[in-house]
Amino acid sequence: MTAEEFARYPFEEDKRYELDDGELIVTGRPPYNHNRVVKNLLLAVVGFVEESGIGEALISENVYALAPSICRSPDLSIILGDHSDELRGATVIPITPGAVMEVLCEIDTVRTIHRKLRQYFEAGVKEVWLVDPEAREVEIWTGPTIPDHALARDAVLESALLPGFKLPLEDLFA
Repeated sequence: MTAEEFARYPFEEDKRYELDDGELIVTGRPPYNHNRVVKNLLLAVVGFVEESGIGEALISENVYALAPSICRSPDLSIILGDHSDELRGATVIPITPGAVMEVLCEIDTVRTIHRKLRQYFEAGVKEVWLVDPEAREVEIWTGPTIPDHALARDAVLESALLPGFKLPLEDLFA
């Protein structure tokens, strides 16, 4: 399947869809704890992005065409700059986000996460945040091989792409 065919696929509302090297990946909705952390992250990031005017934050209902046969829907993403005119009416977003946030849950495997990381960075994503609600940790990646840094306990989440953004992990995992 191609990204174009994926854009026309008859999606069911209670499932999540991605395209991985032409293979359709279908999963169920994530559990409560995952969604609670996504909500906390969303509130902090959207508030900051809107106030700063740095770009636009989008939820996992938005799918990105990262390559002709790869479409991913990160839990949260940030498109840097103003692309609202070219995105109007888009089913699959053709713009690579500047930052991607993935909140891990039990369906994620190490292999799957590393594959996504590679695909994100090959597409031009500048930064990926891997958020682990069970361990209450966040890893910041700027390349596909090793995280730049890992945060835990009383740390504050910050990003070079979002100058001035600060989110205490205790608020993220509240």
